[in-house]
Amino acid sequence: MPPSPLADPQQPSDLLLYRLAKLTASAGRLVTRLCERHYGITRREWGVLMWLARQPGLQPSQLADLLELDRARISRAIASMQAKGLLHKSTESSNRRRAALQLSPAGQRLHDALLPQVRRINTDLVAALDADALQQLDQSLHSLQQQANLAAQDEASDAAFPPRQSGHRQNHLG
Repeated sequence: MPPSPLADPQQPSDLLLYRLAKLTASAGRLVTRLCERHYGITRREWGVLMWLARQPGLQPSQLADLLELDRARISRAIASMQAKGLLHKSTESSNRRRAALQLSPAGQRLHDALLPQVRRINTDLVAALDADALQQLDQSLHSLQQQANLAAQDEASDAAFPPRQSGHRQNHLG
């Protein structure tokens, strides 16, 4: 059997991250349409609903980390959801900057209505794989996530790619 093009990518479509992004975009569109057309929320807001239903009382910074979003985007999502009556934000009296988020009853109902439909999209997608392939995919995704986490923490990768100076083009070719 020839080696996988993922091992030695020769074109953009051989790159793992490109293929994962394409898959996420295609499958994610289904969830986005469902959220926006039928429930009036964004996919980002759906992510907030999912996590707060699972872990009430999260802080905005924790949500940002879980959803891989910057603080500005999570703040906009929270403000939008507050305006829609989907969540409540409470602050500690001793530290006004420390906030805890909870779904409102309307937010919980929306989550409970939407979750089975998102699960069905997931089930339909993984139906392309038999049980063994699905188990292997799960293990592979876990291994890839661990490897990505290590690479993100690796100080050497930061040294290999110094930050660009604003407005200046850097020549890294020698």
